[in-house]
Amino acid sequence: MISFSIIIPLYNKVNYIQNCLKSILQQTHQEFEIIIVNDGSTDGSEKIVEKFEDPRIRLLSQENQGASAARNKGIAVSKYEWIALLDADDYWYPNHLDELQNTIEACSKANVVCTNYEILLDKTYLKQVSFSTEVKSKPAYIENYFKASLIDPLAWTSALSFTTSIFNKVGGFDTQIKSGQDIDLIVKFGLKAKIAFNPKVTMRYHRTTENNLSDMTGLRDKLAYINKHTSEEKRNAWLKKYMDINRFSLGIQAKMKGDNELFKELQHDIDLSNLNFKQKLLFNSSGFILRTLKSFQQKLIQKKIYKSPFK
Repeated sequence: MISFSIIIPLYNKVNYIQNCLKSILQQTHQEFEIIIVNDGSTDGSEKIVEKFEDPRIRLLSQENQGASAARNKGIAVSKYEWIALLDADDYWYPNHLDELQNTIEACSKANVVCTNYEILLDKTYLKQVSFSTEVKSKPAYIENYFKASLIDPLAWTSALSFTTSIFNKVGGFDTQIKSGQDIDLIVKFGLKAKIAFNPKVTMRYHRTTENNLSDMTGLRDKLAYINKHTSEEKRNAWLKKYMDINRFSLGIQAKMKGDNELFKELQHDIDLSNLNFKQKLLFNSSGFILRTLKSFQQKLIQKKIYKSPFK
């Protein structure tokens, strides 16, 4: 049986960390340790953790340095080869670790594995994810991660597991990147790792939570991960397409917020032939139209209808 080191960065998630931990302790697979790195929380999140008496839980603390530093610290002191990531505001279903083990056993050459996931867009609407390549009905190797991830990403942080060996080989989380560190890590895995995917849904991602890092950082901070792999993009057409999809997404956000300078930078670097018809249309729309469409999309979500420019 495979033992997992579960790494949780914790920053001001007092309303979520208890359910997060309960979802781990309720796993059908019980061979694990939990390393929680309190990244300078100011809301008493760590006090919730201290109420749990399970000896497998280790609570470390540091001054606020960001999720990347917290994850790196947790992984550095882990005792098992296989790492499983979980964010403090996400939730695993009871089968998660079992399905990670099933994937590792079925795809023995893989050093990165991921399971399927779903996204809670608001309080009542769960979005089922879609991929840009057909996935098999059982665990299987993914030959081209970038080709598979042009709609929703095949690998989600809290559904991801990997060996410490491949993590160290790709250099771990880049602490210089303030937003998109997880995407940067997965890009590095996509270039250098052997990845396997399990189509069973085993975790839930909460899109809108308190102190969501992606909502708190500035748009320009996201350029760091988008422009980091430009040399590899020249040699890998699918990586270029994948990153252009990320440039499109950031460009839309820039237009909606009136940051024309950032939009022009992204427009200069993007290859529009990598976008579909809807994406090209949106990319050339005004900020006013984009904001109106975004508001309409939110109303549709409340009616449990989701329309996406990615497919």
